[in-house]
Amino acid sequence: MIARIQPEKAAGGEVTLPASKSLSHRAILAASLANGVSVLHHSGTNKDILATRKAMEHFGVRFEEVGNDLYVYGNGKLQYDGEVIDCNESGSTLRFLIPLAALQEKTVVFTGHGRLMERPQTVYEQLFHERGMRFEKKDNLLYVGGGLKGGDFTACGNISSQFFTGLLYALPLVDKDSTLTIMPPFESESYVNLTMDVLRKAGIEIHRDGLVYSIRGGQHYQPIDYAISGDDSQMAFFASLACIANVPVTVHHADHDSHQGDHVILDIIRNFGGKVQEVHDGYQFSSGNLKAVTVDLADCPDLGPVLFALAAQVEGETVFTHCERLRIKESDRIARMEEELHKLGCEIQSDGGTVVVKGKTPIHGGVKLDGHNDHRIVMALSVLSAVCEEAVEICGAEAIEKSYPAFFQDLKRCGVQVEYVEE
Repeated sequence: MIARIQPEKAAGGEVTLPASKSLSHRAILAASLANGVSVLHHSGTNKDILATRKAMEHFGVRFEEVGNDLYVYGNGKLQYDGEVIDCNESGSTLRFLIPLAALQEKTVVFTGHGRLMERPQTVYEQLFHERGMRFEKKDNLLYVGGGLKGGDFTACGNISSQFFTGLLYALPLVDKDSTLTIMPPFESESYVNLTMDVLRKAGIEIHRDGLVYSIRGGQHYQPIDYAISGDDSQMAFFASLACIANVPVTVHHADHDSHQGDHVILDIIRNFGGKVQEVHDGYQFSSGNLKAVTVDLADCPDLGPVLFALAAQVEGETVFTHCERLRIKESDRIARMEEELHKLGCEIQSDGGTVVVKGKTPIHGGVKLDGHNDHRIVMALSVLSAVCEEAVEICGAEAIEKSYPAFFQDLKRCGVQVEYVEE
């Protein structure tokens, strides 16, 4: 699908954020591991979340949608049906489930699509091989087994938080106590804190002392009744739109006390010179005297693409640091954003994990862009194209279904002129 953004000034507007993808994954897993019925309010329904739900069905978990609520019928002990588990393109699904799969007596087989099976799994591979467990890749399949036991685990903190989360979900279920030690720098801390929040809700006890997590074995997950707040990662697109298009945008269903790592978008927008005002159930964003700043993406890599787009409309040279993990996402998000922003006449260059964007760049438009099968690139380019002088076409726009199927409808609610064309 092609999304065509027309050159008509956005008017601003109001949107309601979808449920946090990060929290939805975690809540579904916790509910699945409980023996009983859990109720999740406002759970997400994007492709990644559906991948996690379908994966858990292979372990005997049942789901029922009732209005905006998701009822999860957990069985307390996962029982694998022997079928190949398709994680689609969801890194969270695969990495969260690998340690849980290793609790099974028989080998569990995973597959995926896009770049998923190419994305690094070195942390698990090393840990499993050290313990004599099976971790084997063949073509587009991953075989996991061997019986996960408790003990002492150590991993570097500058990797994806998804590895830590997977272990923190699985280790309370083994018989023996465990420790998980994270070697500094701990770049994924905010996401691990989200994991800890949900685990506590499910009655799981994990003690943290600095960078060491002590996990008591033999625990049992309790059913939960959990309201999932809006997605701060998606809020960033509308906060940036307000600044780029110089229009007021209000987002609803945002948690003022959110622990999501991407909640830092509020501070980043303020640092750029944008305005943030708290409203009853969210925030109103508007533009201001925008100026270049330095942004550290170590703890919020998913914000990278849209902030690169925003920086192109800011006076001066914005420097982004610690961007390395952007290269191993659904696409190489640094290289792909460089490629597409250059088509729009923007000045962006990178050196390893540092990205520099020079603004302010007029967006002439009249070009066709490629979304590279990456939802965050499609959305970032769409926001920047809202100030085009001629129409901009974005190919592969259906990639938004991975995390935010209603994105273009919400963009229209803010006055951006979007129409769809079949490729």
